[in-house]
Amino acid sequence: MKIHSFSKILSLPILVLFGGVYYLSEYVDRSYSALVFIPATIAVVVYIFHGNIDHWYLKNNPAGLDSDTIKWLQVYFKPYSLFDTKTKSVFEQRLEWYLDGRLFQAMGTEIKDVPEDLKVLVASYGVQMALYKDDYLIGDFDRIFLYKHHFPTPKNHTLHAVETDQEDGVIILNYDLVAMALLQPESYYNVAVHAYSEAMLHVYGTIPDWEYVSDIEKVIGWTEENILQQTGLTKIDPLVIHIHHFFVFNEKYIQVFPVQADRLKKYFGIPG
Repeated sequence: MKIHSFSKILSLPILVLFGGVYYLSEYVDRSYSALVFIPATIAVVVYIFHGNIDHWYLKNNPAGLDSDTIKWLQVYFKPYSLFDTKTKSVFEQRLEWYLDGRLFQAMGTEIKDVPEDLKVLVASYGVQMALYKDDYLIGDFDRIFLYKHHFPTPKNHTLHAVETDQEDGVIILNYDLVAMALLQPESYYNVAVHAYSEAMLHVYGTIPDWEYVSDIEKVIGWTEENILQQTGLTKIDPLVIHIHHFFVFNEKYIQVFPVQADRLKKYFGIPG
């Protein structure tokens, strides 16, 4: 049997113990009442740290991705199909850990749970980009908020499609744009790759010996203005665009910018 939530299983004997102590204090001897606080305190601790507990358990006892997720990766996520068998296994493990270790919420008129396939859509890019890094969870960016459209935020009142909040450890995305970029990468800028690029630069630090070039449009034909228009942003770090193109249009990027591609491969620890 695959266990996805060890904290729930751990809670069962705690609840039984609480019930037993409560029964003894009510119907046998009132002196047992002081002991009620022991299982109650343990239950609170388990509830508060249930995410950490479940992540620790899954990391040591991986349940494995379900068959529907594997099929989705095979059909839709091109980088997965290019991995060898060993790398696919590492990717699957890390995707499972990432999905378990990060909170996804759908935003709108009300906050809702995020469907599993939508989580996989977004998380796959982060897992791919951090696949050869020890910090596969990408620092403290532990919450991913998803909108179906462009959105305003307290830090950016204009409608935009992507935001990486370093102080709060939050990534905010227009997931509709992510889905369109998955299906038509040459037509839509991938804001998930953009957000993870910003997060990783914050967590891993700057790229050593980076050589800036200004003619990034040679890769796919997009100018910086094109990308700003798609994302609703007013400014963008050219390095983030380079990282985006390196992962999304890898072969073409290597041809156009071999020196920068080599720097990025070393930075992300990509072998070969």
